[in-house]
Amino acid sequence: MITGILFPADEEAPISKVEVDAENVEVMQGIVEGKFEAHNLDSPPASIFSNDGAMLWSLPFNLRATVLLWQHAKELRGNVYISGDALLTGMPDRRGITKSVPQELVKLLLETETYHVEFLHRPDGPWQTSKTTFTDWLEAYNYAIVQEETFATISGARVVGA
Repeated sequence: MITGILFPADEEAPISKVEVDAENVEVMQGIVEGKFEAHNLDSPPASIFSNDGAMLWSLPFNLRATVLLWQHAKELRGNVYISGDALLTGMPDRRGITKSVPQELVKLLLETETYHVEFLHRPDGPWQTSKTTFTDWLEAYNYAIVQEETFATISGARVVGA
């Protein structure tokens, strides 16, 4: 059993920590309502599992999972959209066995109450903290993405607990 974070497509339903048997294909397919695909996050190392036929089945757009993916896998930003329920886990190990979601993501997404966005203007740093404080991780992530996409002087953005 591993620990993951479930991202329901229904935005009224909260995201939640879940225990799943990641080695059981049927369990994973049950969570995402069909055959799945995994998108890897760069940092921290994690994966988002989602239904690979979501567009064919017209599953509802999953804003929270998509925004999380776009912030942590920038090369997928604007190119990959997640629909239907999604599961955030850790990356697979060398044997291909999926691991638990990194604890830093559990803490950030489920246990943190206020957030800041930090920006990188030069590759060698330093990170600069925005003056805006957010009480919702999704708003902080959206802000980070919009700022990074809008201003050429920003080479990186990250969401941190305040």
